[in-house]
Amino acid sequence: MSNFLVLGLGNLLMNDDAAGLRAAYALQDRYPGRENFQIVDGGTLGLDLLGHVAWADKLLLLDAININEPAGTVALIADEDINPIFSQRVSPHQVGLKDLLEAAELIGDRPYDVELLGIQYDNINMEMTLSPPVERGLPKLIAAAAERIEAFLFRHPSH
Repeated sequence: MSNFLVLGLGNLLMNDDAAGLRAAYALQDRYPGRENFQIVDGGTLGLDLLGHVAWADKLLLLDAININEPAGTVALIADEDINPIFSQRVSPHQVGLKDLLEAAELIGDRPYDVELLGIQYDNINMEMTLSPPVERGLPKLIAAAAERIEAFLFRHPSH
């Protein structure tokens, strides 16, 4: 049986950077954890998440990103296309994510399937509210993640 980890990333104090966490919290309410499925608040990330990532066979990251699209645009980025996104350093945790995935690979525990569902941020300031375009795009981010979760849970029902 494969394990699926949904990892919400971001900082709740930095307005649009909180979008990944807010999506994860909404999903936690709908999809309780199971033996082979977890939704984790990854916060601003660190190597302390290595155990979670090493546990996962499939990893879905939820985060605010910069892909030079209109604010609120939701995009799915997979596998090796993820690295360039995190080299842009939208926020400090994204550098940590690259390190985390590389550490998992070094110990032979990088998930075989890594996807990033991101939402184009508008601004990242010390405010605790999402910008209007990201607030409007958040339901689309949540729905896209829910589709992936349901596809996994339907294929891999819990014991």
